[in-house]
Amino acid sequence: MSTTTSIAWDPRDSAGPARPVPGAVRGGTLRILRDDDYDHLDPQRIQTLQATALGHLLFRTLTMFAEDGEGGWRLVGDLAENPGRDVDGDGRTWEFTLKQGLRYEDGREITAADVAHGIARSFEESLAGGPHHLQDWLHGNGPYAGPFSDGTEEVPGLEVRDTRVLVLRFPEPRPDLPFAAALVTTVPVPADADTGESYGKAPLASGPYRIAEHTPGDRLVLERNPHWDPATDAVRHDHPDRVEIELASEGADAFAVAENNAPEDVARLLLEDPGLAPRLRRDRTPLVWYLAINTARVTDVEVRREIARALDKAAVRDAMPGRAQGEITHTILSPATIGHRPYPDPHAGGPRGLPDDWDGRTLRLLSRDGDYFTAGARAVRHSLEKAGLTVELVEIERPKHNATVLTRGHDVDLYLMCQAADWPGASTLLTGFDGRTLRPTGNANYTYFDDPEVNAEIARISALPADRAAGEWAALDETLTTRHVPLVPLFSYVHLAASGSRVGGVFTSSFLGTPVYYDAYVTQDPEDHQDPEDPARG
Repeated sequence: MSTTTSIAWDPRDSAGPARPVPGAVRGGTLRILRDDDYDHLDPQRIQTLQATALGHLLFRTLTMFAEDGEGGWRLVGDLAENPGRDVDGDGRTWEFTLKQGLRYEDGREITAADVAHGIARSFEESLAGGPHHLQDWLHGNGPYAGPFSDGTEEVPGLEVRDTRVLVLRFPEPRPDLPFAAALVTTVPVPADADTGESYGKAPLASGPYRIAEHTPGDRLVLERNPHWDPATDAVRHDHPDRVEIELASEGADAFAVAENNAPEDVARLLLEDPGLAPRLRRDRTPLVWYLAINTARVTDVEVRREIARALDKAAVRDAMPGRAQGEITHTILSPATIGHRPYPDPHAGGPRGLPDDWDGRTLRLLSRDGDYFTAGARAVRHSLEKAGLTVELVEIERPKHNATVLTRGHDVDLYLMCQAADWPGASTLLTGFDGRTLRPTGNANYTYFDDPEVNAEIARISALPADRAAGEWAALDETLTTRHVPLVPLFSYVHLAASGSRVGGVFTSSFLGTPVYYDAYVTQDPEDHQDPEDPARG
């Protein structure tokens, strides 16, 4: 398939069923092996890329990226009949009409009010964690704290016109709205089924699978959703009967796919074994690891520059994914992001010395627990201490890490973060440096950077059409790393993993940078095969 990128405005491109997957068969159990639990199964609270990929099986959104597995994608309507209608042609008012025949796992109809409730609940501080683009854009219409806090479903700028039509109005042009509508913020949630903070224990599925069994920290089992209709879905399939996610599982399995990157010693063996070539995936991704600097605590830009000059990026990369799975970088945007532009490393040449007025205080470096993360943090500490900085390494349980650093006023200075754009353009990464979006919790601006000139530039570029904005975002990338240094890009991530010999249809998403499963299938013995187009959907 050719590598193309586009928004599929023709409603026929958003109608189901999804394109057939060559060689796919129906039946069997797909096993996913991973090293830790997902952050959330509450759709509006999902913030990690792997949980987003799992969410493709459980939940549907207004729009979705249909990828071809070769780097190409088209944005199509998922719940919606198309990727949205720009009502007045100025990017301020967008209308979405839901497809007919959409149902949850319990058989009830999915309505525009359910999508609106999903968006509304994402404003709740107690449910923080997921993306915040839509919330930030709608906040321009007036304050809103969520349906539980404010006692109303009426989000300023969000209108439920009837059971199938939803309208969003923004005070500023939002040309990227069709992309933002693909985020988990727009997963439908019926208000009468919403249990607030406990909703993630039993979320209602709208995708091809539903939760059959869940033992947190051990095992998650999905089974087919009998009320998902492939005729309404232009992206997903339900080839396997079941999907089993197992944590801390070891050993080869012909029916399994490894979700996490292989350790460096294993990676070398994988690359050296020609017999594994057909099962091996080694894909460049848009994921970039950064050393984030809490600019609310490290306020002197000259100290931040010295941190950037002192960092031994190769040592951090080698301590984490290794040479085969990480490529050194110095740009915020990865080459996979629309708007990326290379420029000279502004911090090359090594340490030059701290400013005379530096108070010499100890910098607190926060790390997730686990050898992978602490090894990288120790490499950071070692290179900074060589430059004369004093660094205290503080470990925290992995599931608590993001919640801590995304809460304003925390008491750590440095932390390793991995991030990719929420959609292929640059805006979702660089709007994360907008100080006007800072809130008590759930901050996309995890460096707490707030500069009026940068805020204004972000507002200006955000109003431009995507094709005109790309070069402007690239210039802002260089401005941030050169003049302000709120973080230090370290290395881009290369996904390397092998799938079982009976697994097909799994590929690394070109912008999630992690395996996705909506084309996945497993092969059985020949007599067990069933045509995936068999009308018997069970």
